[in-house]
Amino acid sequence: MSVEGLKEVKLPAGVTAKDILHTAPYNAYNPQQNQTKHCYAKYNEFFRCAGVHGEDAKECKKIKHHFISLCPVEWIEKWNDQREAGTFPGPL
Repeated sequence: MSVEGLKEVKLPAGVTAKDILHTAPYNAYNPQQNQTKHCYAKYNEFFRCAGVHGEDAKECKKIKHHFISLCPVEWIEKWNDQREAGTFPGPL
């Protein structure tokens, strides 16, 4: 089978190809096509969950897959850098 014409997908740091990516479920608070708020909310929700249960908890992994499927890789990398520097503007 040929793979011509397929684009290589860039994954955020810490995410491997064996991680199963799936689209986040419908969110009634963000029904429009622009999913920026939904992305940001899921990113913050994951780190709140990870703080309570640990990043490897089943419920946290599910949220991680949601924000990875919603958010552009560049945003995730930028937010991770900001969190490490202590300048992230979110409620973590």
